[in-house]
Amino acid sequence: MRLKREDYVLERTSDGGYFAWLSFNMQCNAYGDSPEEAVLNLQQVMEELVNDMYLVEDFV
Repeated sequence: MRLKREDYVLERTSDGGYFAWLSFNMQCNAYGDSPEEAVLNLQQVMEELVNDMYLVEDFV
């Protein structure tokens, strides 16, 4: 799943990096040294979260 610009919020941090989180789930967030890296890391975190949700569903 590819993130669209309206799916996430990107903010510059005081140390010069970037913090990104999903606009519909702030608990799914990531950090990067550049905006592109932060969004890429966010996408990976989101995919891991979705995979974990499927594992829980299979377990229950």
